[in-house]
Amino acid sequence: MTMLQFRPGPFGPAALLAILAVAGLWSASPAVAQAADATTASPPVLLGVAAPLSDSQAILGTQLVAGARAAAATMDQGAGIEIVEADTKCSTEGGRQAAETFVAMNASAVVGFLCTEAIEAALPVLTEAGIPVIDVGVRANRLTDRRERTGHLVWRIAPRSDAEAAAIARTLTDRWEGEPLGLIDDGSIAARGLADTVRRLLGDRGIEPQSVDNYRPAEEKQFGLVRRLERTGISRFFIAGNRPDVAIIIRDAAANGLALQVIGGEELLDETSLDVPLPEGVIAVAPRTSFPELASAEGANADLPPQGYFGPAFAATEIAVTAARRAAETGRALPDILNADSFPTRLGEIGFDAKGDSDLDLYRVFEWRGGRFAEAGGS
Repeated sequence: MTMLQFRPGPFGPAALLAILAVAGLWSASPAVAQAADATTASPPVLLGVAAPLSDSQAILGTQLVAGARAAAATMDQGAGIEIVEADTKCSTEGGRQAAETFVAMNASAVVGFLCTEAIEAALPVLTEAGIPVIDVGVRANRLTDRRERTGHLVWRIAPRSDAEAAAIARTLTDRWEGEPLGLIDDGSIAARGLADTVRRLLGDRGIEPQSVDNYRPAEEKQFGLVRRLERTGISRFFIAGNRPDVAIIIRDAAANGLALQVIGGEELLDETSLDVPLPEGVIAVAPRTSFPELASAEGANADLPPQGYFGPAFAATEIAVTAARRAAETGRALPDILNADSFPTRLGEIGFDAKGDSDLDLYRVFEWRGGRFAEAGGS
């Protein structure tokens, strides 16, 4: 497998083969002949990988690139998969420049992107060149909601923004069906929107929350909220808020003799609560961030299960390479293949709907135990 960053080397694959032929090595080396046979069986693929590789987002971009590299190494088998990396810088200009790099390199497809500004700047450039994009990290609904109108060649592995509310509603139903429950948010636009969407989805399932409340975040005490909760007679609540606030609410409720059962969203995984630790048993519904099933992949760190964007990037790369090979072998257009086919990946069989969103469900239920969130039912 060949790895390129931004520019090709002084000798491309064709030039290198010519040199080998002149030297008499091509016919003399069985290994080279086997590589040629493999290349004939699986056409070469040049894959662009777009990721933020500088500044504060670099650690996430490194996860993405590592996942793409590992998938390509696993799938290569002498077939000539080339990786072209470009730093999107999580900016409009960075996204446009990355797209121009991929066009200049004549990439078969592009995977990656973690920032909305970058992918929205890149898509017009890539679409004009006929290069499809499989998004790994941008979750804004509009990215695929507008696809029919814009004609952008974009498909998405990342969950949509509204996937969190759907996963929470499903978890509340599974765990507390038939039990009275309430919804609480921290008053922010994002938290209130999440709670409202969860309430609507519960209503679609015939479940009406018994209480809906909110609180002022970042307070040292939450006894005002706790007194209101006591009057409801409910002990089960979904709280759209961060980990420190949730810990304080549970602590103050316990001080008043109210034992709360709490389910939260992704935000519970984002912050620590050092001053007031979470009690055992708090539930968070969030996308999985560890992919132990990929630990044996080529290029993976054997000492640490692949983390973060490694998993989605691995699956996106598998899909892009498989689709590109099918296009070369059958003559079908690569976008048509992405729209119509399903693809075997190490994360399961994946297909895309009419908008371009995948059916990969990354959401899991995590439980706080032993000072950390662990996947429920896992270790």
